[in-house]
Amino acid sequence: MQEISGARVVRLNAEMFPVAATERRLLERHGVTPVEVEAARPEAIIPHVQAADAVCVISASLPRSVIDSLDQCRLISRLGNGTDKIDVARATERGIVVANVPDFCTAEMADHVLALILSFAREIPRMARHMRAGTFGRARAESLALRGLSSRTLGLIGWGASAIAVTRRALPFGMKVIATRRDLSRPSPEADALGVDMVGLDELLERADFVSLHLPLTPQTRGLLGRERLARMQRGAYLINAARGEIVDEDALAELLHSGHLGGAGIDTFGVIEIFGETEAVPTHPLVTADNVIATPHVSALSVDSTRAVAVGSVGNLVSVLHGHMPHPDHIVNRGVVPRFPLKPHDAALFAPISAED
Repeated sequence: MQEISGARVVRLNAEMFPVAATERRLLERHGVTPVEVEAARPEAIIPHVQAADAVCVISASLPRSVIDSLDQCRLISRLGNGTDKIDVARATERGIVVANVPDFCTAEMADHVLALILSFAREIPRMARHMRAGTFGRARAESLALRGLSSRTLGLIGWGASAIAVTRRALPFGMKVIATRRDLSRPSPEADALGVDMVGLDELLERADFVSLHLPLTPQTRGLLGRERLARMQRGAYLINAARGEIVDEDALAELLHSGHLGGAGIDTFGVIEIFGETEAVPTHPLVTADNVIATPHVSALSVDSTRAVAVGSVGNLVSVLHGHMPHPDHIVNRGVVPRFPLKPHDAALFAPISAED
């Protein structure tokens, strides 16, 4: 087997998301010099990755054509959590381990979601517009209709780490929290301990003043909130999406926002708007032009802390595989994979602990 210092590691998205300082220091510590590539289309990616022992990716798509070009790849390392842009099934068929860094940004996402809830609860964007326009009396009159969070219900679609983190932040404000997930019959000690009621999706949509998405994008969740389900939401309710844009029918959402059926939406991730494209442009889709929308460009996961965490996790995955071991079990996306190059069980001792200066 190749020594780790001689392995070809291709790091995609090298210009859009340059190698972070912590990531570079950890790679150097373990004798890895990545080939840094910025390419978006499969035909541009393939020449760089055909001979790679490992491919590290942030936002580029790795469809079947790219996976089929990987002649000696042992690992596809996602510097983040979601793997909907990677053909994981095909990678599994070809014996390539796919690893990610789950929960690297749980706190950041929960903070972002709660910030959006608070902004809408106090109508901060609208009050700021009144301030700039000098319509102070109108602002005060409209503020008389605001309701405290202690009288509001938060509905969480999905019940994983980020949903639990949002719950822990919302409860001190006095909010009632309800949630739904695919298997409602499965016990949830966390929900019981926090006083969260598990309900069906339609009931959640009808009861919640704020609905927040906490789901990965899968064939089962794509389009989960279509026009009919969005219309079930209470008049004046708010939708928060820091998960994946394609979970929602964004055209229908825009219509319900512009018609006034929904009070507003906080959107950090999109399907109809290309956030990670080769060029940047001012978005014109009605989903972001409505006055009752707070749109942010997929930044809910970002902070100094999350950047460091994803670097540590992703380099740990890489080092493990290049030394002939599986990544940490919690980081393996395709757990049933039979590696094309046999790998020993995970060994935490392979990855040197980081120091404070990292």
